[in-house]
Order: sequence, then C-alpha cells, then structure tokens
Amino acid sequence: MRKLVMICMLAPLCGLVFTSCKVKQNTNDLSSKEKTSSLLSELLQDDELVEQLAKTWTVATVNYQADARKDVLYQQGENTNLRDFSKESLQLSKDGKLVYTDDGGDKHHGTWKLTDHQTKLKMVLNDGQTVYWDVLKSAQNSLVLHLSVNARSVNWDVQKVDDIDIPTAAVFAGFFAGIVDENTQQISITYKMTPKS
Repeated sequence: MRKLVMICMLAPLCGLVFTSCKVKQNTNDLSSKEKTSSLLSELLQDDELVEQLAKTWTVATVNYQADARKDVLYQQGENTNLRDFSKESLQLSKDGKLVYTDDGGDKHHGTWKLTDHQTKLKMVLNDGQTVYWDVLKSAQNSLVLHLSVNARSVNWDVQKVDDIDIPTAAVFAGFFAGIVDENTQQISITYKMTPKS
C-alpha cells in the first residue's frame, strides 16, 4: 500500500518535470525563430537604408565643437561662413562604391558600408584611409554624420596637402576658423547633408 501511495505521488511529479522540460524546449525553438526573423528583418532594413542613402549628398550645415567651444562653420546659402564647404559632397552608390569630393573640389574614390547595426558609415578610400562616421540621422532627404577626433593625435606638421586625412582636415578646419588652438583636446564635427538637386 505504501508503494502504491508513493507511486501515485511520484507519477504526477515526474509528468510535471517532463512537461516543463518540453515546454522550455519549445520556448527555445520559438526564441530561435524570433532571432531568425529579427535577423531577416534587419537585413531587409539594411537594404532599404542602402537604397535610401544611395545618392549624392551635399553639405547644408557644418556644426563644430572644440572642447567646450561651439560654432557653426558653414550654413548653405550664407555669405558669412567661417569656412566654405559648398564643394564638399558624398556620392554613395548601391553597389558600395563612393566618391567623396573634399572642400577643395578634389574627388576621392573608395567604398562604403553601414556597420554597427546601421549606426556607423565606414568609408574606405583608395588611398588607404578609413573613416568611421556616426550616423545620427538618415531619412529620404536628410543625412546627419558626426565625427569625433582626438586633436592631439593628428599630424600638425603636414608637408603636402595630399598628406592630410579627413580627421586632420576636420581639426585644421576648426584651427583656420579660430575655434581650435594648441590646447584643444577633442573636436567633433557634424555634417547635416541634403540630396543634390
């Protein structure tokens, strides 16, 4: 009789354990399906974002900060800009190719792609230079890119204009505008861009 009571008590307990293991396994399968669906959704979003960014972008506004000092370096259509960015543009193609036109009008070819869950735009220029821009905003008619540079790490002793990379050019832009000096630690530059019309 005791054995029968014990079996009667253990049988439901064992059934409960086996059932909960099976439910947990199904939950894991569901989570795996959700992960796959999320990954597919992210890939589709990547394609949509690449489609949206694939155009020529021109500079509308350049905001600049050197340590605590802030200023607007450039505003499209203004005559009193601290620096002229009217020639600068970024042509992004769907196939990952890019043409970056600097503020002097010189064209630099390379490739681009989105990284870090679409939060960074990686530019690799044919001269070997790699630049990561933070993507602050991307929409059909607006692209906002941000670059932070340690001003102490740039080469101030430049012999040729061709030796200037994008981070150094960003620091020099602030220097020539009177915002950056020899004590500046960190600069950040934000480009608000619009599609070329």
